[in-house]
Amino acid sequence: MRLLRIREGRKGSIKRAGPARAVRAAAAVVFVTAGLGLGASGTAVAAPAAGCSGAGPTVTDFLGTTYATTYCNAYEGGNLVRAGYPVYVYSGYLYAGRSWFACQVKMEGVENPPVGEARNDWWLWTQGDVADADNGWGWFPATKVSGGGNYEPIPGLRTC
Repeated sequence: MRLLRIREGRKGSIKRAGPARAVRAAAAVVFVTAGLGLGASGTAVAAPAAGCSGAGPTVTDFLGTTYATTYCNAYEGGNLVRAGYPVYVYSGYLYAGRSWFACQVKMEGVENPPVGEARNDWWLWTQGDVADADNGWGWFPATKVSGGGNYEPIPGLRTC
């Protein structure tokens, strides 16, 4: 069960909308990449090649976009990013464990925080267990999710 502490926010209504367009638009607004190529090239696997599986709940984000979700294993907890690369602004925190994610997107030049030898520029859209802004919705780094290799998407989770 997900526990969510909300400091401020509103409960969204369920609507059918084009999630890919909304998330891409949010990603474009949220991240300032400005050609910053901070990547490291490596071949180590980011985590055990488990990937995501199992249908999660249908959810609506703070923008009013509805998603069918998929469960993935976040083997390490972490902050959800909402803006400001390379100085991140956080919207919440996701605890380690099995959590649902709406989708993932590759943001070239926007590096995940490294975890050991794991490096990635794929980010997963979800709602955190602790909310600081945007009802806790934000981008979670692929380096903290089981499955996938360096600079590869997490298997079993759709792209945004």
